[in-house]
Amino acid sequence: MLVLTACTPAWQRPETNTAADFTARSVSVSKSGARVTVAVPDASEAAVIFGTDLYRSRVQPVWIEVENATDQDLILMRTAIDDEYISPAEAAYLRHAGPQDTREQMDRFFNESEFKNPIKAGTTVSGYVFSNLDEGFKNVNVDLLGNDQLLNYTVTIKIPGLNADYEYVDLNTLYPEFEEITDEAMFRERLVEIPCCTNNEAGSANGDPLNIVLVGSSQAVFTALIRRGWQATEINYFRSSLKTIRSHIFGSQYNYSPISPLYLFGRSQDIGLQKARGSVTRRNHMRLWRAPFDYRGQEVFIGQISRDIGVKFQKQTLTTHAIDPFVDHTRDSLIEDLAYSQGLSGVAFIEGSQISTETETFYNLTPDPYFSDGYRAVFFFTEETTPLTDIDQIRWLPDWHPSLRPPEPDVE
Repeated sequence: MLVLTACTPAWQRPETNTAADFTARSVSVSKSGARVTVAVPDASEAAVIFGTDLYRSRVQPVWIEVENATDQDLILMRTAIDDEYISPAEAAYLRHAGPQDTREQMDRFFNESEFKNPIKAGTTVSGYVFSNLDEGFKNVNVDLLGNDQLLNYTVTIKIPGLNADYEYVDLNTLYPEFEEITDEAMFRERLVEIPCCTNNEAGSANGDPLNIVLVGSSQAVFTALIRRGWQATEINYFRSSLKTIRSHIFGSQYNYSPISPLYLFGRSQDIGLQKARGSVTRRNHMRLWRAPFDYRGQEVFIGQISRDIGVKFQKQTLTTHAIDPFVDHTRDSLIEDLAYSQGLSGVAFIEGSQISTETETFYNLTPDPYFSDGYRAVFFFTEETTPLTDIDQIRWLPDWHPSLRPPEPDVE
């Protein structure tokens, strides 16, 4: 106990506010007479601002400024930012250091730093809300409650520090130029011509089917995904390997675990994304490749999505993930997921993926069997807020969804 006490670092109230260091990454949104600005300090910035390494305790301060030009007083709803948000005293307690009077100073400092309600009409208020840690990107919902109105703002913030795969790819320089397609029939033709499946590095064997297409600006596409809890993916290196092993052994979450490479257009995925479900052994993940063409000024990403349902043993890598073999279920579940993102404007289906049935079954590279109707879901995104009821079901097929198509007549 004496040794541990002697090793506990002292805490001193930070003398300067370094908000300008990270507010350069802030995002502002205006609506109905109120302007909201959101910024998130990274681990080193938060340590300077609060005098202690909050990220080590998985506490992430979110800085919010509200300019209230309405005629009503407003209340910031902290639970909209994080329904398990951390109180100032709790954040301080997790990092308590030094003697009793120092710990009390920490409590007071953290309490003073918190965003203070109400935001009186005609005033500006700023401060921190202490949330649970997100890395790579953070989706921040800000709800402001007035006497007879509720103003909602949603922003996505990029947070430096995660050794993510997207940091190593410049999407704008993957090709000498991007073909611009404006004709719908030509666009549909190009989507069908894309290979049915991913490959191994040598290009000698097919892997998982390419069953999704995402169309929209990068901002619109990835904001929608992040809003629905999709996370960035770390590259495979020593530290990420240790995190994966720890997560597997202890059954804990590791939301950014590396994804094995699959290949299209002669390269591994440009971006890997995942949605954790309890542990590293059970997650949804997708791989995306930037296509060599745009559609009506919008970027196009070809992708593969699958659901990890466990771990199995194999010769090549000792262990690997087992996937849900009914890959269409995972593809269609993404439609349901992104329908609530407020950024999905339309969905269509197109041929081009791999048909795989019980009588003619195909396998991925692990190898796991999979079953599919061979259609790709095509998602169209917008930067405008789109309610679920306004999502367009684009009928590129006789019926919107392949499963709704009438059965083929028997031919004798």
